Amino acid sequence: MRGIENQEHELKQEPHIKQEDGPEMMPRKLTWVDLFYALLGIIFLYLGVGYVMAWFASWWEYERVLLYVNGFVTQGMFLVVIIAIMKVRRWTWSDLGWKDVKGRYVGSVIAFYILTWIINIFYAAYLLQKGFTPPDTDVYTQLMGNATVVTFCLNLILAGMLAPIIEETMFRGIIFGSLQTYMGKWTAAAVSAAIFSGLHLQSYGFLPRFVLGMVLAYLVMKHKSIKPAVALHAVNNIVALLLVALSEGLV
Repeated sequence: MRGIENQEHELKQEPHIKQEDGPEMMPRKLTWVDLFYALLGIIFLYLGVGYVMAWFASWWEYERVLLYVNGFVTQGMFLVVIIAIMKVRRWTWSDLGWKDVKGRYVGSVIAFYILTWIINIFYAAYLLQKGFTPPDTDVYTQLMGNATVVTFCLNLILAGMLAPIIEETMFRGIIFGSLQTYMGKWTAAAVSAAIFSGLHLQSYGFLPRFVLGMVLAYLVMKHKSIKPAVALHAVNNIVALLLVALSEGLV
């Protein structure tokens, strides 16, 4: 009888075992369905927004205004895709990586930020040695160049706040999370980083953004949350904005 009582006591103490309903179900994982919805949403987003912006550009002379409209609309539509996937698939923000981080991660963010900037410096030096400079028609050059207080604030909201939160939820939360179900973590990191970098539509910037994407995925793997990745993404963009502002005497 004592043995039976001990077994019953152990069952009561173990939260993962159900005595009446059978074994507890494993937590759901993101699947190819979520990946399909995310990529389909991105494709329609780029085609739709691109077509509308091209139509506006054909008669609207204020190109920089259109660039900002395009940036904010794109982030807004990314958020719509994310929320639609959550509603259809019944995910929570926690399922997409918005989990509390156990332990400190500020040190990791700072260390990897320094690493990515060292890589960026060497890469930029290599491009300059080859005689390459970004064209004046480059979107990011137009957005960040000729900075004013208004454009700096707009860039800070767009690149320093919205992009880190929304893009990390999409690329590391949904896409990277879905890919991990079917392939190794580093392969999933590389594929998601390639998608992340490629969708910035900047050929000469593909390599440094790919490296950044790999680092962001590593932070997610290490801390089991996308919050450190969001922090690094924000720091990376904000420091870039501050450096441009400093170079132009705005700050």
